[in-house]
Amino acid sequence: MNDLIQNKLAGVVILYSPDYRKTFDNILTYSSRLSKLYILDNSEIFSNEWEFLAKKIGDHVEYIFYGENEGIAKRLNIAAEKASKEGYGYLLTMDQDSSFDDGYFDKYLNEINDCKIDKVGQYGVNFMPKFTAIQTEPQIVLSLITSGSIIDLSVFKIIGVYNESLFIDFVDAEYSYRVNSKGYKVVMFSNIILNHQIGERVMGRSFKNLKITPRIIHSPIRVYYIIRNGLYLIFKFKTLTKKDRLDLFFNLKILKNNYLYHPNLTKVYFYTLVGIFDFLRNKMGKK
Repeated sequence: MNDLIQNKLAGVVILYSPDYRKTFDNILTYSSRLSKLYILDNSEIFSNEWEFLAKKIGDHVEYIFYGENEGIAKRLNIAAEKASKEGYGYLLTMDQDSSFDDGYFDKYLNEINDCKIDKVGQYGVNFMPKFTAIQTEPQIVLSLITSGSIIDLSVFKIIGVYNESLFIDFVDAEYSYRVNSKGYKVVMFSNIILNHQIGERVMGRSFKNLKITPRIIHSPIRVYYIIRNGLYLIFKFKTLTKKDRLDLFFNLKILKNNYLYHPNLTKVYFYTLVGIFDFLRNKMGKK
C-alpha cells in the first residue's frame, strides 16, 4: 500500500452520550490506520469507562472531555487546528455510530492514493449502498456527509472553518459547497461502504401501496436544526450555486417521514414551526 495518505492522516470522532462499548468497536475498525486520533467528547456526564477504553485503543489517541454539547462544527474545527499544528496533512472525520467492515478502510486509503483526479479538497464514501449505485471509478459530487470524509488540511486553510452557527445539521454539506466554490473537487468512492445509521427507524404504512416498511425519523430537536439550517442555507447563504440549493432541497426530503410516521407528531410540528421562526429572525447556533 502507498503510505502517502496514511503517514499524514489524523482522525477525529465526536461523542455525545454514546453507547461506549459499541462506539469502541466502531473506532477499532479504522483507528489502527491513523497516525493520531482525537476523541472529542460533547457529553455532559464524564465516564471513567470511556477514558479507560480510549487508552485501550492506543497511545496515539488524545481524549478530551468538554462537559457540554457545543455542536459538531466547533469540535471539527478544534480537531482540524490540532492536526494542522501537529503536522498532519489530512483529517478523517467520523461519527460515533459509524464503522467500516473488514478491509474497507484500507481499500479507502488505497483508492485515495490511486485517485487521478486533481485538486481534491475532500474525499468521502458510500453510506447508502441501497440507493447509491456502486461504481469502480471515483465520482465528483456536490456534497458529502461528515462521517467517513477525509479533508485535505492544506485546502481547509483556504476554504475556512466549519460553520459553527449551524451547530449540527448541514455542517457537512455547507463545507462541501465551499470546497467546490473555491475550485476544488469533492470526490466520493461509491465502492467503499460505510456502516452508518441516519436517525431512528420506525415502521410505517405506504399511502401508495399500503405496505408496511421501515422509515427513517429524527428526534424533534433534530427536525428543528434540519429545517432551520436548510432554509438558512437555501435563502440566506449567498455563495451557494443553483445546484447547491437544489441539492439542499433534495436533502430536506428526509423530513417527510417525520411528518407522517413520527410517534410524537405534536413535538415534530412544534419544532418545525420554531425552526422556521428562528430562520426568519436569524437565530442560529445552539437551540
